[in-house]
Amino acid sequence: MIIVTGAAGFIGSNIVHGLNRLGRSDIVVVDDLTNGEQHLNLNSLRFAEFIDKGDLFKALPNLPKLEAIFHQGACSDTTERNGRYMMDNNCEYSKRLLRIAEERGAKFIYASSAAVYGDGSNGFREDPACEYPLNVYGFSKMVFDQHVRQRLGSAGCQIVGLRYFNVYGPQERHKGRMASV
Repeated sequence: MIIVTGAAGFIGSNIVHGLNRLGRSDIVVVDDLTNGEQHLNLNSLRFAEFIDKGDLFKALPNLPKLEAIFHQGACSDTTERNGRYMMDNNCEYSKRLLRIAEERGAKFIYASSAAVYGDGSNGFREDPACEYPLNVYGFSKMVFDQHVRQRLGSAGCQIVGLRYFNVYGPQERHKGRMASV
């Protein structure tokens, strides 16, 4: 079984599409459909189950063997100013998911962001000296990246963090003003 969080979003839905092309449909798609238009990104995809983001941790004990978690879900609104919400949604939720991956020995592939680099004046290397986020979104991603760095030596699973710069393409129509080109 594979879990994809943020599955109704741009990157998540394209990951599910890619897994479908590989013949995989043993996928649990996880998202918050408060914006109901996001379901459009799921319409043509094959998956075993949809679970609301808020119900995932209750549902996990009932899921079969877990192979991987593609954690792409987050609030990616760089203009969001509610730091408590951003840290809970982007950092604490991610920590909980990572613990589940470690407990189950599942691969953990998660979305970080180039926003951790701020204006880039210190470079774009995976080095704390280069990290100086300019908004709470980037800060939430940086704090989780730091958590992962601390876990790497003793992690109970493979962990991969992807620092996306600018992504765009099919399936991002629901983002409205936050859509890219």
